[in-house]
Amino acid sequence: MFYPEVPARMPSIPRHALPNVTISGSQVETVRFLTDPQTFGGRTPTCFDTAVSHLIVDGRDLYILRKPAGHGPFSCATVHDRWEWCETQCMRGFSRLGAVAARPLPISWREGRLFLGGPGSIRDWVLKITCESVIVEPGFITLQRAA
Repeated sequence: MFYPEVPARMPSIPRHALPNVTISGSQVETVRFLTDPQTFGGRTPTCFDTAVSHLIVDGRDLYILRKPAGHGPFSCATVHDRWEWCETQCMRGFSRLGAVAARPLPISWREGRLFLGGPGSIRDWVLKITCESVIVEPGFITLQRAA
């Protein structure tokens, strides 16, 4: 039996390594994207894993990606649930906690890759909180009120 020559595989695209935390299968690419320095102009963000969220800090910005878990009124099992959670947090007003601005931001797919905000197919939602400064200390994230 004759087998034609199999073409060589294309070299794999280099990918940013995932943080060493438990990540839901549906959020692997989103977490990889949010922890990739290329997403933030070459700056390496700080990533924290909590029981219910992935927290990504880049300079004055804190991004909260809820994990797809939970039941009842605080469920974030679907992308729509996570959007509603972000909206609820904005309505509660982060300003009393020291944040200047909080808004839902879509993780969008267009042109064959993920983008933070903008048009495209929405893959997930993050809550973006912008402050005067975000101080990261072992075990703590402190949001400083703007002047």
